[in-house]
Amino acid sequence: MKKVLSVLLAAAMVMGMSVSAFAASADKTFGAGDSSTNYKDITDIKASLEFNYVMHKEGNTYVAYDSSKDIKDLKAGDTLYFRVDWADGKNFAGKADKDWRIKVDNAQFVDSAEFFYDEKGTIWNNEKNLYVKVVLEDDFDAYEEEEVKFHFYIYDRENDVEGDKIKVAYDFIDYNKEELTKEDLSWVITVDEPTTYTYKKGEKAAKATIDFDGTAYTEFKMYSGEKYTLSAETKYNKDLSKEYDTDVEVITFRLKNVDNVDILFPASKDNKQVVAVVDGELVPVEAEYIKGHKFESGKKADGYLVENAEYTQYAVIDADVEIEVEETKDTTKPSTDKTNPETGANDFVGAAVALAVVSVAAAGALAFKK
Repeated sequence: MKKVLSVLLAAAMVMGMSVSAFAASADKTFGAGDSSTNYKDITDIKASLEFNYVMHKEGNTYVAYDSSKDIKDLKAGDTLYFRVDWADGKNFAGKADKDWRIKVDNAQFVDSAEFFYDEKGTIWNNEKNLYVKVVLEDDFDAYEEEEVKFHFYIYDRENDVEGDKIKVAYDFIDYNKEELTKEDLSWVITVDEPTTYTYKKGEKAAKATIDFDGTAYTEFKMYSGEKYTLSAETKYNKDLSKEYDTDVEVITFRLKNVDNVDILFPASKDNKQVVAVVDGELVPVEAEYIKGHKFESGKKADGYLVENAEYTQYAVIDADVEIEVEETKDTTKPSTDKTNPETGANDFVGAAVALAVVSVAAAGALAFKK
């Protein structure tokens, strides 16, 4: 009986295995030092090095802060330079050691991190200095919290030593927060900057008409207590404009917690066409020109209606621009959620589960044989 119980217990362990158990952690290693630089005399970077200042790049200027706790007005995609100094406060005027790496915890908030040797002294008082350059993630949908937190440190592989951990925490200012009631939804909601809307708890589900500041309109049902993050950014695309010999302004929609809604692109005349932008190319989409399309709120507008819009990027261009249709074009819906790159983790999970199944089978055979 005990042997049979052992078999059942092992089987339960196999069934309890999940991909999440093998999922990649939020920690990530970035950067590498200069391949020809090796500081033999630096064996303990924790005791030898420190960070005294951080520079926030704003346009072509650098704003200095005494510590990462003082940083203000950070936005998605911003760049920070953390100055590496000697422990006595003197600037570290040299390249990074070939065995140094940058370890980041909560790396989902970081797009990249690398060592940067400012040989010309453009960042700080014309002084040559080594920096850890951190570029923040620029995907609006990556941010689930009101406050973004991560920390990093330099790791010396040769001596197996971790440097001081630098903590970075700041309020994400790229979006507004608003609470909506059912009465609010009787009006058109204008979104002129990234905004997270919360539909008040206890309110009955109702349709909301969204006006992306004249760029586009959409409508979807909001539910009690749910949050909806909305934005539409219009940006001129020089490469596509040259390729198709027409002005192409790409509209990037971020509709978090909203799936396959209809989108109306305003147009006073039927002399345009709506295209999607997929993998850097224009792809035709079905769009019907409608006069006086009426929304739930009573709002009426003329324009091109794309039903069940499945893409995140669109453009409205002249109707006479020819768009080639490629049968091999991938027209699947781009994901609006952050995904991990292919790392082979699934293969590892499959192998682990298969091995466990073999173990269970062997244990079972042994138990029943005895």
